[in-house]
Amino acid sequence: MQLLLVRGIHAIAVFMLMLLAHTTVAQVPAVTPQQDPALSDVDPEVANTIIKRLKQARPDLTVANVRSSPMQGVYKVDLNDQMAFVSADGGFLIAGEMYQVNPGYLVNLQEQERMQQEMAFAPQRAAMLKEIETKDMVIYTPEKETKGHVYVFTDIDCGFCRRLHSQMEAMLNKGIEVRYLAFPRAGINSRSAQKLATVWCSKDRQGMMDRFKHGENVALETCEVTPVADHYMLGQRVGVRGTPAIVLESGQLIPGAVSPDMLTKEMGI
Repeated sequence: MQLLLVRGIHAIAVFMLMLLAHTTVAQVPAVTPQQDPALSDVDPEVANTIIKRLKQARPDLTVANVRSSPMQGVYKVDLNDQMAFVSADGGFLIAGEMYQVNPGYLVNLQEQERMQQEMAFAPQRAAMLKEIETKDMVIYTPEKETKGHVYVFTDIDCGFCRRLHSQMEAMLNKGIEVRYLAFPRAGINSRSAQKLATVWCSKDRQGMMDRFKHGENVALETCEVTPVADHYMLGQRVGVRGTPAIVLESGQLIPGAVSPDMLTKEMGI
């Protein structure tokens, strides 16, 4: 949860810099408002006014989906797929974190919406991962009872991936089957991708994965076909932005290296 929050804050910061990059624009041609009809809690006239005014100020932005917020007279709006807040007349824009004040606690409205979107997408992510054949993964299976499994998008040259791998025995002892997929952060033409391909080309994939994860200098190999590129593209489609990225059977995405105890808690085993 904390890692999701950090990633969200970073995205907002980049987004704010993007907004500040332009202050004036030339005359703008007529625009077609982009509003999801399903978002019926906002008067269409208000939504169209907001979208048109923002597009007149910044025609380079994608403006869409005006919806209500807990603050009266202030609406949520998507700008380049990042949530911001805007006044009813479109004259004032807030691009940053907004909190709802409640007795005893605060609610980060951006993070709340990100979590809602994540929960809504989880079943679809789970379905996409179920389509991967086990022969195309590097799988570590507990010797005793398997209580559940996780998918892990990994990169050979990722320090946190190695930290997670160092906990493999503890995860297996807790009944967690680990199913590795390839996600070279530097892209499919990188040296990291070649290392991952070497793992999948090996007759002993687990042994080769262990050698790389332990930092050994291993000669790179090639073979006719590997799933590295397919895994990488799948990872992008299911929302992987860094490694390790752990996906539970439910489709919940957990970014970063977490402890076996935390993992079993999230899995409910």
